[in-house]
Amino acid sequence: MVVLYILGALLLLLVSLTFIRVGIYISFGQELRIKVKAGPVTRQILPKPDKPKEDRKQKKPKKAGEEGTAKKPGRKKLDLTFEDIRSAFPAVFESLKRGLRRTRKRMKIHPMTVSVIFGGEDPARVSEMYGWAGTVMWTVMPQLEQLIRIPDPRIHLDVDYTALKTRSEGEIGISLLVRDGIGIGWSFGIPLIKWYLSTRRSKKTAPKDNNSQDENKGE
Repeated sequence: MVVLYILGALLLLLVSLTFIRVGIYISFGQELRIKVKAGPVTRQILPKPDKPKEDRKQKKPKKAGEEGTAKKPGRKKLDLTFEDIRSAFPAVFESLKRGLRRTRKRMKIHPMTVSVIFGGEDPARVSEMYGWAGTVMWTVMPQLEQLIRIPDPRIHLDVDYTALKTRSEGEIGISLLVRDGIGIGWSFGIPLIKWYLSTRRSKKTAPKDNNSQDENKGE
């Protein structure tokens, strides 16, 4: 009987945890700031808060010959192109909407203030990205406002052909129940992971296919 009581208490604890509201606040631009919140507890992730002086420990100077011995080979990053993201967006957004419907507007985004100024060395490319971003904004935002509580969305898009790169700044706060996050992750995360894995496989095999074609031409 004692075991049943313990299992019941653990199950009740797990169920109650799924009703806790969690959130994340992101501020970007000149500096990236990230805060996470779980119930009444808030913690700053970036920039990391300064530790008290008494907790700081002086690092021992490395001896000659020790430098570089603990270095590990870096992992290769997957370079996603603009075409990759644009081609995957419709399917990924549909799966995201399925997950958001399950929340019944319990998810909230506030604040939502974003400003993006597109720039780059190729004006035609900049115009293409700016046009696509505007289309996505006017297509996605009305649908999101039907699925999520967004009290005061403010999104500004512009283009600067004299700028060498795109600039962005703003702040976004997202909060939801743990159980809603699990539902969204199940509906949205799995298709996203499948797309990521398939894209990575295709990028790995692409050079081999090109090399094999070049060899056949040479023969």
